Amino acid sequence: MVTAHPAPVVCPVCALGVADVGGLAVHLVDAAERSEVAHVMWLNRHVTKRRMPPSELEKLLDERTAHGSSASDRVAR
Repeated sequence: MVTAHPAPVVCPVCALGVADVGGLAVHLVDAAERSEVAHVMWLNRHVTKRRMPPSELEKLLDERTAHGSSASDRVAR
């Protein structure tokens, strides 16, 4: 029996590769807490303007991924 592993995820802002959506949520929250403007702007435009822990953000990112996203979601650096 083959065990499925979560697909790697890439940050849409800085292209950092993380293991899964949970890792992306942690990365985005950490970046927002450091006031990294590009990450905060992406979160505000594409997910939420509210501050939240990574566990809550992960749920929103999962919902967003389920509805699909496009290359146009990528923020220019």
